[in-house]
Amino acid sequence: MELLLQEFMEWLKSQSYSDSSLKNHHDDTQQFLHWYVATTEAGDLGKVNHLLMEQYRDQLLDFMQPSSVCRHLSSLKLFLNCAEGKNWIRVNPLHLVKFPEIPPKPPELLSKNEVEDLLEAPSDDHYLGLRDRAMLELLYSSGLKVHELLNLDTSDLFLDLGFLKVRGRRERMVPVTTMAIKVLQKYLKEGRQDRLRFEEDLCLFPNRDAERMTRIGFWFMIKKHAKRAGIQSRINARILRHSFAAHLLENGLDLTDLAQLFGYVSLDATLQYAHINRPDYVDVYRRCHPGIVGVVNRDQNGS
Repeated sequence: MELLLQEFMEWLKSQSYSDSSLKNHHDDTQQFLHWYVATTEAGDLGKVNHLLMEQYRDQLLDFMQPSSVCRHLSSLKLFLNCAEGKNWIRVNPLHLVKFPEIPPKPPELLSKNEVEDLLEAPSDDHYLGLRDRAMLELLYSSGLKVHELLNLDTSDLFLDLGFLKVRGRRERMVPVTTMAIKVLQKYLKEGRQDRLRFEEDLCLFPNRDAERMTRIGFWFMIKKHAKRAGIQSRINARILRHSFAAHLLENGLDLTDLAQLFGYVSLDATLQYAHINRPDYVDVYRRCHPGIVGVVNRDQNGS
């Protein structure tokens, strides 16, 4: 078995794996081979099958986290791919073995107070401050990805309707808050026009050189304002997007509606928000059902 392990390591080295990866693959494979010999008393890999690999997986789960077991099995999958290629086994049995499910980590979030402090950090007495405030407001207002924000043109705005168009693989219309509309209108009127090279330029958020802002430029901008706002936690556009989602869900938004806002094809991508405390469905029903709202309005009008 030691010879098989050595040949496997030589095969990995030919694939240009890093030293740390080589060590991990060596240790994982060696651990498995020791277990395999002790369990089967075999001198070769002839007794390796998917039932045996499922048994090994289940034993690993007794003392390892699912994420660690997945990493361990990934090492063995490489080893058994190598074994199949060298005809030590007929077929890699791990193709038939289900890996443990890894629950999604809760996303990093800003509190509502931190978001408010961040949005108020840019100064409105300079065109850069007006631009930065508009970008941050729009990002939090509509839950955009940073590349969606940076690719916006003025023709994508439908502020009179309270919407903007997000272009990409799944083009969609997303709502904009009243505050974001107000800030955008101020920026368009007092800030953006001074930074254009040509009157017909469509880029909504040009940088100092009147060109479309880059992701790096946005990263520096949000870091600057987070520091000014006294925010100690990690922050980037993704975290602000997660915060947008969490705060909406806390106020009663449904995961299906969130998926539509984000342009997701399925609900699977919203599972990372499943832990967020949301209003009881009865509360949402009482607040949203037109029949109940109508009764309240009629009572207030003395009907």
